[in-house]
Amino acid sequence: MQHHRHEYALTFADSGSPVDSAASRGFVMRAVEPADLSPLAELMLEAYRNTIDYEGEGLTEAVEEVQRYFSPVSEDPPLLGCSVLVSSGSTLHCACLIKQWHRRQCPLVGYVICHPAWKRRRLAALALTESLRRLKEAGFNQVRAVITEGNVASERLFLRAGFKQFVSP
Repeated sequence: MQHHRHEYALTFADSGSPVDSAASRGFVMRAVEPADLSPLAELMLEAYRNTIDYEGEGLTEAVEEVQRYFSPVSEDPPLLGCSVLVSSGSTLHCACLIKQWHRRQCPLVGYVICHPAWKRRRLAALALTESLRRLKEAGFNQVRAVITEGNVASERLFLRAGFKQFVSP
């Protein structure tokens, strides 16, 4: 079943102040690496299962999706230095994956994924805020996101971060 999606945009000049750091709350935040493929695929599957964006995919499809994200020859290559993982110990809780969006000539928040057991703890906000900070530091002035209509949690997350729904002229 295909759902309608809306584009959101954030211009860094309009963005507010960052939230508290993950480190101060006992979490480790670091850049995403290709070696993270398997744990990211497992996290993605758990994060999407039973949501509006879940279409019955299994681990194989999740691995393929993460492989596509990591592909350096993709039309929309990953921005690994701006993509972050949030963990404690060896357990991955949340990730924000950023890629270069060729169509719009700016970065795209491809995924913000959080394990269901770790939702409602502001980890998605921490990961998104850190990725936005890294994008701004890297010299980008705008970032976009595409959110499925009805994905209320993502809509709230991005609106709180300062994104505005983008309406094409």
